[in-house]
Amino acid sequence: MKKKGINKGGKPRAAIHTALPSAVGQPVNFSSLLPLVPVLLTLIIRILFILEVRHLPFSWVSPYVVDSWAYHRWALEIVNGDFWGSEVFFLRPIYPYLLALLYKLFGPKVLIVQVFQALLATASSFLLYRCTEKIFNRSAAFVAGIGFALCGVLTFYTGALLYVEITIFFSLLTLYLFTATRFPLPTYRLVFAGITFGLLVICRPELLLLAPLLLIYLWQNKTSLKGVALFSLISLLTIGIVPLRNFAVARDPVFFTAHSGINFYYGNNPSADGTWQSPPELSTGLGFSHERLKKVAKVVEGKELTWSRASSYWTKKGVNYILTHPLKWLQLLLRKFLLFGSNYEIPNNYYPETVRPFSRVLKIAFINYGVVAALGIIGMFFARRNRRALPVYLFVLGYLGSALIFYVLSRLRAPVIPFLLMFTGSAVTEIYQLLRHAPKRRVGIVSLGIAALIYFATNLIPVNRNPYSAQAWTQLGNIYLERHRTSSAIEALNRALQFDQDNAAARYSLILAYASVRRVPEAEREFFTLTQNNPDALELHHLAAARIAIATRDFSRAIEHYHAALEHDPNNPETLYLLGMVFISINKLDSAEFYLERATLLDPWHDAARNALAMLRTKR
Repeated sequence: MKKKGINKGGKPRAAIHTALPSAVGQPVNFSSLLPLVPVLLTLIIRILFILEVRHLPFSWVSPYVVDSWAYHRWALEIVNGDFWGSEVFFLRPIYPYLLALLYKLFGPKVLIVQVFQALLATASSFLLYRCTEKIFNRSAAFVAGIGFALCGVLTFYTGALLYVEITIFFSLLTLYLFTATRFPLPTYRLVFAGITFGLLVICRPELLLLAPLLLIYLWQNKTSLKGVALFSLISLLTIGIVPLRNFAVARDPVFFTAHSGINFYYGNNPSADGTWQSPPELSTGLGFSHERLKKVAKVVEGKELTWSRASSYWTKKGVNYILTHPLKWLQLLLRKFLLFGSNYEIPNNYYPETVRPFSRVLKIAFINYGVVAALGIIGMFFARRNRRALPVYLFVLGYLGSALIFYVLSRLRAPVIPFLLMFTGSAVTEIYQLLRHAPKRRVGIVSLGIAALIYFATNLIPVNRNPYSAQAWTQLGNIYLERHRTSSAIEALNRALQFDQDNAAARYSLILAYASVRRVPEAEREFFTLTQNNPDALELHHLAAARIAIATRDFSRAIEHYHAALEHDPNNPETLYLLGMVFISINKLDSAEFYLERATLLDPWHDAARNALAMLRTKR
């Protein structure tokens, strides 16, 4: 007869259970796997998005995506041996050097860059979880991590050839190194924090304003004077790489980039509206490019300046506007503040509007800025007595300050989202606990109501979206034209004109599209509308008339119109290129070479002109 609690082998059952290995005997600790959920979700969402859009214009390198094109071409120059360059940095240097490394290892492939950025986003998700867990709690960290994974705008910028992803990574890594359960911070953390903060400042120079606040935070948290000095020294040595390189290469003391003063004036001038808008003094004519901007910005009152003097000139001009128009500037400042809180993502270079219709992943990544901001503000209120949250407040303040100093764009605002998500995670868990307890339920309901009102307000901030929509579809149409996908281009350009009938650039591109497939009557109809709706756009009138003349094989008339266009803008490389191609068509090769050479001198990155010139010289 079997005794109770005794197995066949004669051992008590409990004894057998305790004899088993601990991995089998102990229940699985699922809480230890909790960080993996948002991290893996971040990776999966990003990779699916990248694969989904790999055949769309979003994933093509094009001159019409201005900043990305500049970073791409700069990276190619580095790979081809021009490591140091020959002039001061015009744009921020970390991203093109990172691209150059990836291009060197894997070739100039956009997909490789996008996958790398997806991995970087995954690392950022892990850092976000750990920081939120230490500052708040594990539940808040989980909510913040899921929010990061499912945030549509962050997913979108993972696929863009911009420095958004590395800015987020360096921001979170710096915060992670500042976040500790015990102070003072050990020496190794101070050293690495100095390096990462220095790299962050190189990515976003305006965040140097955070330096004194971080130093005060370290001092108040038992860090010795020696430790504070160490962090400062390492940060300055890292940041100092840029001005030292600028001076060594160009003998010009530019602290960050030549673009800094211009950027400041973009955001603070009589025509500024809180977003990126080129003031009349910095107008580059038809088509924006950094090469043309360099030429315009460096010449002041007919005199070419060094970059340090030119940048200083534009900075002083912006400061002068602030001092002479204080009330208008305060109104502009308020406008920037409101735009920073708007749920609308003010686009520049990359346009979510032309990607969403083709992306199921962006429908899954449904969390928008308004939701994050609304709950984040509630979380800030709840965390007001949490001393460990102070660095998170500082980073939010830093990115807000950056927008107020310069201007608001979606891609410049995006790095603040992870920090708002930390407060969002805290708010969600706090409200959940309040709703569970009857005595405090009213506070939870009120908090939810306030969050809903804030979200509603973020959607009410007035932004004229039509011009941005027109820009978005015009850019898409131009990229399709560049790839000779004319029917897709015509569809996109007509859509652009639905948003803005007076958009001269869209109408001109539509004329080019019709003329390229010899649909002359449609081209002439659009030309008539262009002259009626935009009577002052004389340069575009001549360029459009020239293209229609080419479609009818009237090359002499085309030449007349291109020459007339050059009278309005003699330094437009695209017009010079087109004129050169007309001379090739009529076999006037000397004239063709002259204009093609001028085009390449004005824009060394004009591949079509360079290729045509090389082919012409090979045949001669």
